[in-house]
Amino acid sequence: MPSFQNLFLESKGKPVIYGGKTIQMVDHLPLSDGHQFKLVFESINSAWRQGVNLTTDGGFFINGKFFKKSIALWHDTAPTESIIEIQTKKGDCGIKNIWDTGNGVMESWHNGAAMIVSEINGVRRYECNDGQPDEDFDELVFRIETSVPRN
Repeated sequence: MPSFQNLFLESKGKPVIYGGKTIQMVDHLPLSDGHQFKLVFESINSAWRQGVNLTTDGGFFINGKFFKKSIALWHDTAPTESIIEIQTKKGDCGIKNIWDTGNGVMESWHNGAAMIVSEINGVRRYECNDGQPDEDFDELVFRIETSVPRN
């Protein structure tokens, strides 16, 4: 089974082609300050806890709470759908899949970790592999809808 970690080390973290598909470690979504978007968990297929980590230079408002620079949304504790507002000067939102094998540690970017990102009509869909060296990209599937009306 593949170790995507080695492929990403060779590419210096840039996306790579594997099995005819572009895989990546992290996605960068250009969003302006105050933009609202929706994160939707579609499916989980793993014995491990799965989640999404969002990062920016400012922070995120979710359910009336502010989270500075980074937030982890776990499939078992976050709502299936979350409306998020970004506060940013640079206009960038970093997105990566994360997992917890049961020891309470947020893990990412090693061994079998990778994402296939597709976009249709302002919706980005993420099919994710966690740290297990397989190539099914079904451990976590989520989407981000960027065309969300302001409340």
